[in-house]
Order: sequence, then structure tokens, then C-alpha cells
Amino acid sequence: MLTPPVLWLGIVYLGSLFALLAQSFYAIDEYTATIVRRVTLATYAQLFTQPANLDIVLRTTQMAIAVTIVAAVMAFPLANFMARHARGRVKAFFYVAVMLPMWTSYLVKVYAWRLILAKEGILSWCLSALGLDGILEAVLRTPGIGGPSLSSSYLGMFIVFVYMWLPFMVLPIIFAFNKLLVRCGSEWRLFS
Repeated sequence: MLTPPVLWLGIVYLGSLFALLAQSFYAIDEYTATIVRRVTLATYAQLFTQPANLDIVLRTTQMAIAVTIVAAVMAFPLANFMARHARGRVKAFFYVAVMLPMWTSYLVKVYAWRLILAKEGILSWCLSALGLDGILEAVLRTPGIGGPSLSSSYLGMFIVFVYMWLPFMVLPIIFAFNKLLVRCGSEWRLFS
């Protein structure tokens, strides 16, 4: 019964990853922009010798670490509450709220957030109505996290990534807490 999904995983997913890995050992001719099908490590050398590539790797790593830390900090108390205190409809509400972002396409979620965080978006409108648009402008002027609008700033990308990856942090923690509750029963005092 598992043969078709395992074959699909092996051929399509792992095969695609292997093809990508194999192509990473080819180089691109600088003058014609054609792929030179000769095994070389030139692409990997460029990754660490060109400042632009190194900057991209560092920014990506920093964003991944920051999103992971914030998602864990947000997920832990939420999962703890859901496992230990929520019952009945409240627990069902929280499960739906956590899993709801997973029900739509990745691109739909990203474009929705771009509209929310845009200069003329709902978030800017709400902050302006509350008289807090000066704070938003100050945040957007901050070097390293700001930009022309939240939708094109590092802070905006950070917000979207945390939203996208939070369910993948919450659900495993909930299941781990539920396993602890089952094993330890009513004497679970680990986080009390």
C-alpha cells in the first residue's frame, strides 16, 4: 500500500533534488551564458568568493535563525496552553486557527500579506487611523530592517515567514506535549 507514495517520493521529489545537485557541478560560460556540461566546483567557489553571493547567504541564514527563534518562542506557550488547558470547542478553535494557514497555497498567502503590508494596505490604514503612522515611518527608516514599505522591507518578510512557518513549529510541540501528558498522566508537573 505504501509502494506508490514511496515511489512517487523517490522518483519525483528525491529525483528532482538529485538532478539539482548534479547540475550544481556544472558551470555557466560568462560570455555566452550557456551551461558548460563539465564537472567543476567553480559554482561553489563563486558562492564564497563573490561578495554579493556571500551577502545573500549571510542574510538568508540570519533570517532563518531569527524566524526559527521567534516561531519557537511563540509556539511553545501556545502549544502548552492547547495541550494542558484548552478543552472542547476552545481546543478545536485553536487547532483550526493553527492549521488554517496550511489550507491555502503558499503564493496566495504571500500575496495576501503583500497587500496587508503595502504602503496603502490595511495595516498602514489602521495605524494611520490610530495616529501611529509616525511609528511605522520610524521603523521603516531603521537601517537593516526598513524599506519603502512593510511589504518590501526585511521586517515585512520576517512577519510573513513567521506566519508561514509557525504552524510547523506549533503542531510538533503540541503532539510532544500530548505524549508527555499521556505518559505522565495527571502528575505532569514539568512546566508548572
